[in-house]
Amino acid sequence: MNCPACNNLLSQTEVNGIEVDVCKNGCGGIWFDKFEFKKFDEPHEEAGVELLDIPIDKNISVNHDEERKCPKCKNVPLIRHFFSVKKEVEIDTCYTCAGVWLDSGELNNVRKKFSSEEEKREATSAVFDEMFGPHLEQLKKEREKNSANAKRIANMVKYILPSYYISGKQDWGSF
Repeated sequence: MNCPACNNLLSQTEVNGIEVDVCKNGCGGIWFDKFEFKKFDEPHEEAGVELLDIPIDKNISVNHDEERKCPKCKNVPLIRHFFSVKKEVEIDTCYTCAGVWLDSGELNNVRKKFSSEEEKREATSAVFDEMFGPHLEQLKKEREKNSANAKRIANMVKYILPSYYISGKQDWGSF
């Protein structure tokens, strides 16, 4: 496989029984196959330590604005997105094979963001509450108001048409 950033040949490196593809002596990027990235993204996971210092060629410059193709799924573009809601680290993902490409230094930055999945979930929840909390609270109040109005109307109908609610007192319906 070729590197999606600098087109060098990726070399397979085994880390704790997992084979990852690394751009050694190139741009220093790392390719993780489906579900492999989750085993390296937290600081307590010792498996990722040896991937933090990949030798790079200082003469290679990487254009981060250029579209990249998946090294596995030939001609499928990688989707660049933020790793977390903190929007501090961007990663590339293939929507076909679910592989993840990290540029040089991105693994180190990812590992610094959250110490666990729980911390990541809490940060996501906090951002969600900050962004949508007031709007959701307003919608909740409107729903409660509409529900109360509907109950008032239903009670009015009960007193106006009491036989409507008494089983067997009407010639129609499914009572």
